[in-house]
Amino acid sequence: MTAAEKEYGGALYALAAEEHCEDAVLEGLTLAADAFRETPGYLKLVQNPAVPREERLAMLDEAFGAGVHVYVLNFLKILCGKSALGMAAGCLQEYKALLYEARGILSVQAVSAVPLDEAQRRALCDSLAQKTGRTILLETAVDPSVLGGVKLRYEGLELDGTAAGRLAALRRALTQA
Repeated sequence: MTAAEKEYGGALYALAAEEHCEDAVLEGLTLAADAFRETPGYLKLVQNPAVPREERLAMLDEAFGAGVHVYVLNFLKILCGKSALGMAAGCLQEYKALLYEARGILSVQAVSAVPLDEAQRRALCDSLAQKTGRTILLETAVDPSVLGGVKLRYEGLELDGTAAGRLAALRRALTQA
């Protein structure tokens, strides 16, 4: 994430928090970032300096005006004016980080060889919540190359509780001894 994405995402979060509309802004910014990712041709068109500024802003109004909070629409117009709509995903990432921090939420990705069942998900969330003192927002992914155990990713950390990870840690410990 760039410094500009952090600054813009942080500014949008500060405004939304002040106005108590964090969830509506999160929803709209997510919608816009997803749309830009899924339709890169639209993003390229709406940032094309050959298209007059007013037409580009009208395209944003048409695409998002009825479906997002007015703060999100205005935010997109500011980014458009700076030819920076491609930063929407990074701004969303910063916005979410600040929102989750304010709400005591920890976003965790768990990677396992097979899908976790509901009891395993609940146990993992409960254990992490107890250790961190935060509410856990768990995303799961399946990677067949993970043999036994779970790999956790959060806040830039990776905890490898897989069989391969444990064996590698044991090997490191034995070579250091």
